[in-house]
Amino acid sequence: MDVRITLLGGFEVAVAGTPVPSAQWRRRHAAALVKILALVPGRRLHREQLIDTLWPELTVEEAAPRLHKAAHYARRALGHPDSVVLAGEMVALWPDEDVHVDAAVFQAQAETALAAGDAAAAGSAADRYRGDLLPGDPYESWAQEVRDRLRMLYLDVLRLAGRWEVLTVVDPADERAHLEVIAALARRGDRRAALRQFERLERALRAELGVAPSRAAEKLRERLLAEESAGSAPGAQQSSAVSTVFDLVGRDLERQRLEGLVAEVSAGHGRTLFVSGPERYGAATGMRVGSGAAAQI
Repeated sequence: MDVRITLLGGFEVAVAGTPVPSAQWRRRHAAALVKILALVPGRRLHREQLIDTLWPELTVEEAAPRLHKAAHYARRALGHPDSVVLAGEMVALWPDEDVHVDAAVFQAQAETALAAGDAAAAGSAADRYRGDLLPGDPYESWAQEVRDRLRMLYLDVLRLAGRWEVLTVVDPADERAHLEVIAALARRGDRRAALRQFERLERALRAELGVAPSRAAEKLRERLLAEESAGSAPGAQQSSAVSTVFDLVGRDLERQRLEGLVAEVSAGHGRTLFVSGPERYGAATGMRVGSGAAAQI
C-alpha cells in the first residue's frame, strides 16, 4: 500500500493515492500521534515516550486510556486497522508498509549532498523543501527543534547550490547571500541595483539582529559608491576590482561562519559539521521526545 505523509509546508496523509480529508483530523491528539511517529526512525516509539510527549502532566496509568483513544481515532482517520499498532510497550505507524515521509526524504538527500559537496544534488534537495515543518503546530515543543534544524539544513543546501537570491528572501539577515547578489549585479555593471541590494541588507540586519553590515561588506559598498560617483562605465578593471574585494569579503565571512559552527559543536548544540571543499555546512536533524529520549528523523 502506498502511504505518503507530508510534513513540510503543512500536514497531509495520502493512502493509496487518496488524501485523508482534513476534517478527519479534528481530534488533535490523533493527528499529533501520527505526526510524532512520522518524525522518528522506523515510525516507532515506546508508549511512555509518547505519553510523556503528549500528556506530560499525567502519569502513565492516567494517560494510557487517552493514548488508546488517540490511536483509535487515528486509525479511523487513516481508514485502516493496522495503521497505528499498539503492541506491548511500543506504538508504531504503518509498521508493515513502506511509508514515504517528505521530511525524512529531504533530510537524507540534503545531508548526502552536503557531505559530498555536490551543488547539483543540493539544489535537488532544496526543491523538496516545500515549507517549514508543520506550520500549523507552531507552539508544539516536540516539533520546534526538528523545525529549526530542518530549516537550517535547507539554508545550507541553498548556500551549496548557490541560490543566493532565494536565501535573501528566506533568510533576509544572511549577509553572505546579499553580498553574492550584490557582486553578481556589480559584475553585470548594474551598480545602482547592487547598492539598492546593499540597502536591503542593511535594513534586514538592523531589523532582525540590531547590527550594521560587517566592515568587509562596507568595503564592497565603498568600492561601488566610488565607481558610481566617478560615473565610469563598467569595464574589466572595475569588474576585477569588485571581484577582488568580494573575494576578501567572502573569505572573511566564511571564516566567521566556520568559527560560529565550531563554537556550536563545542557547546554541544547537536549540529554536525561537514567540511567539503571551500564551504562548511552544519546539518544534523533530530527531535527530543518525552523526558530525555532523543531520536533523529
